[in-house]
Amino acid sequence: MPESQQEGQAQTPAPPREGTISAVVPSFNDARRIRDTLAAIAGQTLRPIEVVVCDDASDDDTELLVARFAEEHAGELPVRYLRQPERGGVVAARNRAIEATSGEWIATCDSDDVWAPNRLERQAEVISNWTGKRRIALIGAYGLNMNDAGKVISPARMGPTNEAEYDAIRREGRLFFVIHSSALYARADFDAVGGYTTEYGAADDFHFFCLMAERGVVLNVAEPLVYYRKRSGSVQLARFWDQQLNVQRLSENERRRARGEPPIGAEEFEARLASASAWGRFKRGRKLRGMYYYRVGATNMVNGHRVRGGAYLALSSVLDGARLRSGVRRTLRAGSANSR
Repeated sequence: MPESQQEGQAQTPAPPREGTISAVVPSFNDARRIRDTLAAIAGQTLRPIEVVVCDDASDDDTELLVARFAEEHAGELPVRYLRQPERGGVVAARNRAIEATSGEWIATCDSDDVWAPNRLERQAEVISNWTGKRRIALIGAYGLNMNDAGKVISPARMGPTNEAEYDAIRREGRLFFVIHSSALYARADFDAVGGYTTEYGAADDFHFFCLMAERGVVLNVAEPLVYYRKRSGSVQLARFWDQQLNVQRLSENERRRARGEPPIGAEEFEARLASASAWGRFKRGRKLRGMYYYRVGATNMVNGHRVRGGAYLALSSVLDGARLRSGVRRTLRAGSANSR
């Protein structure tokens, strides 16, 4: 079915307002950080109707801390706690949390991130005042990167901010960048696309954004409305290799979609990578390892582990010097802006 017909059949839900938004928080062993996340949700100027936390079989004090928070906010903000019987991953936890919600709109937040107080209010305003040719299917926001201690280290500006940019991404077969902890979308659209899937492994959020882009416009509010935590143990580091492999396959399939070609499966894609020339495989591996070392090094640096971080950044400079230079320039610009 042509894309225009698919989007035309997507029903437009009423804009989010008081009493229609459910917040969902998947978590695993994040007892040290989840209270800040819940407090930021409770402090919204447009308060959600509920918070649903799905614990992916943690073995720390997550359940106890969520229970205490729920008791402290009884009568003010309902907080529901669900526990997975065994580790199933963030996709399963997030889907289960959403399935348990009662709101018409879903606002997502990872258990180590924090919302600005006006996050939901600003996104609701943009949706309510939208005059685009197609409706908004998913809206995110710019953010601020912070370290594990909560100190802001740099801006996080990414993804489309208007309909023209959305159109260009769809036309060119590129991926949508949205800080997942800033995503807001209608529950009806979540149900229509079948929720989050593991078809693309750790690139599940990128895949979800592409699915939602079939329903309508995906864009970001160009304001920092979420604080994104850079820390060791994050999915971005722990599942780096799986995520990058699947991001590349998803990118290839989005380009194929834009050309009207069928997607390729995981086995075929990996076979193509393996059949590349030795030089091609070397260049790809070098670039990926340079990216990985840069991320590990930068994460260690901003969290005060300078010797370890410096060693990884030195390795990154050998493998991918351009990435390191770009990162240094962004850091210097952010430091200059923060000093003013």
